[in-house]
Formats: sequence, structure tokens, C-alpha cells
Amino acid sequence: MPGSKRSADCGFDDDQNGTGADYLKRFGPTLFVDIGLDPSYAPQSRNPESISVASDLPALVDTGASETFIDTQLAIALNLPIIDRDQPLAGAGGEHKADVYLARVRIPALDFTIYGKFYGVNLTEGGVMHRALIGRTFLQDHMLVYRGKTGKVTLSG
Repeated sequence: MPGSKRSADCGFDDDQNGTGADYLKRFGPTLFVDIGLDPSYAPQSRNPESISVASDLPALVDTGASETFIDTQLAIALNLPIIDRDQPLAGAGGEHKADVYLARVRIPALDFTIYGKFYGVNLTEGGVMHRALIGRTFLQDHMLVYRGKTGKVTLSG
């Protein structure tokens, strides 16, 4: 569902512990999202869900990911329904099989909701701080401005 023409900061500022550029290199562009599934949610509605199951979760804006993925441990904790099992998935570690969950990922800063099927990937188990990977199917309708030297990243709809 298209959102309004908003923008979100996905980069980092300098602080006493490091530079924004160093943080961006270490963590990658990061949005904060809500993940869950309200059974009464209607994808055609412009209204956000009335129930937000997990809020303010870090999500990596990942130009290397074709789709949007969610953390398997989070999907299990939220009791998201599995709609497909053992689907082939290829990544940096080669091909493996993953369960596919029905969920919605809401990006409040952009007033944008992604609803549908999400592969479960082992982010927490792999020591990754992000709980979702926002991929190219989302990015195809948005503009990403990446300023590596300053650590600033802006995403707009």
C-alpha cells in the first residue's frame, strides 16, 4: 500500500563513542519498524492496525536482499502463522530452506505497511541486531540516499 511522501533517517550521527560513518559501516542503514499480525487488518485499508505486536524494532535497509525478511525467533515469539514450510532460499551462506510467515511490517516514519509473506531468517541466532531485512521489493518504490562519508542515510517514499 503506497504511503505518503515522507522521509526517514536511516543513518547515524557522530557521538562521543564514534562517527556516524563508522556506525553506518558497522550496522548498515537502519529503520525502526513494527512487526505483527492483527487478524482484522485489511491490506486495502489506509488505516494502520489497531494492534502492534512488537514495536520499534531495528530493520536493516538491505539492497542485497530481493525481498523483505523477518527474524525466525521473532516470528515464533509473535506466534505468526507459517504459510509455507521449507522453501528454498539462497543467500551469502548458500542455499537453505526457510519457513514463510504471514505478517505485516509497518514503517511508521514513512507511513508505510508491507503486508504478506516473509521468509524467516536466523538474524538473532546469527548475532545480528536487526529483526528484519527490508529488501528491493520495498526499495523499488522508494529512494535511498546513502552518504557514507557522513553516516547519513535518507529513505523517502
